[in-house]
Amino acid sequence: MLSCFTKISSHKPLTRRIFLSACRKMELFVGSEHSHLYQKYRPIYPPELYAFIANFCKTGRGSLDTAVDVGCGTGLSTLPLCKYFNKVIGVDVSETQINTARQTHGQSNLVFHTSHGEWLEFLSDSSVDLVTVAQAMHWIEPEPFYKEVTRILRPGGCLVVYGYGNSTINSKDGNKIIEKFYSYDLEGFWDTRRRHVENLYQDINLPFTGSERLENIYQDQKITITWPVFVLLGRKESEKKP
Repeated sequence: MLSCFTKISSHKPLTRRIFLSACRKMELFVGSEHSHLYQKYRPIYPPELYAFIANFCKTGRGSLDTAVDVGCGTGLSTLPLCKYFNKVIGVDVSETQINTARQTHGQSNLVFHTSHGEWLEFLSDSSVDLVTVAQAMHWIEPEPFYKEVTRILRPGGCLVVYGYGNSTINSKDGNKIIEKFYSYDLEGFWDTRRRHVENLYQDINLPFTGSERLENIYQDQKITITWPVFVLLGRKESEKKP
């Protein structure tokens, strides 16, 4: 696979206020309470990222008709695509996450489906211009998923996989405390697939050429938590003319 790397800067770092409280073990991504907390506190991505993704799609087919966001959760990563695409479809395996997404977002060009990312049979062959996966690729079985993506993408369509790494704050001593909490206090709570996030998806390969990785350069601000943003991009080859 051919790989290239790029960076874009944003004056709006990936930021979300957090509140420290006693930790308790929770099932991942299920339960109505958790889905509402997910919607409220999950970090969001800078708008520059979605402009970058849309521009990447334009250099392929040039069409921005239909986008599918797999592993969409409550739609935080799905909503920004509505600015660029005529139709946006959010897909997640959790019914409670999808219900929260439907209750939260009412855009006319946005719909949500409950489905596994490896099973997208409700989508027709060669019907999609973009498939995105935000911070969820490590939960998906790559081989069947890539097969489905190849099936539903139009020739020249794009697959974009992105996410954010571990957070940092603008304090050296504070970062030591966070690192201890993450590596020691939470040891045993993280799923083994968390290693892919820690590695910024450097060991995940897309099935198409032209993959890029994105890191958002944050600005130090008082009591600001920032996450590095990374992205993998691929484009299905266009059909060859006879």
